[in-house]
Amino acid sequence: MNKLPALRTAAWTLAVLLTGHAFAAPSAQVFDAVRKPQAVDPEWRARLCALLPQPCDAQALGLYRLRGAAANDYVVLSAEPLAMARIKRDKDTRTWRLNRLHDFSSYSAIMKKDAGTGMADVRLSLAPALYPLAEGQWAVAVLQTVSEMYSGGGASFSKADFVPLDDTRAVHEGIPFSCSKMIRACFSERDHKQSKRCHDESNGSLRIVYDEPAKPGEPHSWQYTWLQSEWPANTPASGMTTTRLHFTAKTTERASFCGGPQ
Repeated sequence: MNKLPALRTAAWTLAVLLTGHAFAAPSAQVFDAVRKPQAVDPEWRARLCALLPQPCDAQALGLYRLRGAAANDYVVLSAEPLAMARIKRDKDTRTWRLNRLHDFSSYSAIMKKDAGTGMADVRLSLAPALYPLAEGQWAVAVLQTVSEMYSGGGASFSKADFVPLDDTRAVHEGIPFSCSKMIRACFSERDHKQSKRCHDESNGSLRIVYDEPAKPGEPHSWQYTWLQSEWPANTPASGMTTTRLHFTAKTTERASFCGGPQ
């Protein structure tokens, strides 16, 4: 995710003071969704499913591009199987070629086995980004999302396990990642007529800052910040409030998480 500018500047200044050199803080590699994948290939879902471990749910695919990548380089994210693949689109033959596959289906199987029936209402997916662990080492965020439906509203809560590429052991687990919540605040016809906004809304998301490793080649330490906005019903946009809270892997309860389960 994007780093907070103030924290990034502070980390850079501290690195200069302590070591005498500027630390070029890493950042996540973000994937941008292809807005019109049908224009690239009308049958992209079926063709890309054929490149992934089977069985593959074609409707659980997302097509992305890594920022700054070549025009014919793509990334496909799959929820079933849980996998990420680097692929190329040949301009002449209009065929897809698999360059690199990262299969996390064994990790999802372990999660489901350990959680048992508790995973029945949890949806697994991969966040569209790579997160820096150490020099040349990256992780994906395996998201566990729980959705709730209310009368006239709903909510979604996502936690992340950060799993290294080509590994089945998470290095950071159960980290609050994002949330959204909308609760109806109008219950009568009169309420709806008199109110310009009939919902209480909450939205939260994770920010990560990556510190300089203690020694070259060692892992970066991660600093978490939770950013959450609250917009009460019957309140103009100017009445929206935003809070920032810092937490660690041991104090995830500090993230308010839209009032959802921790």
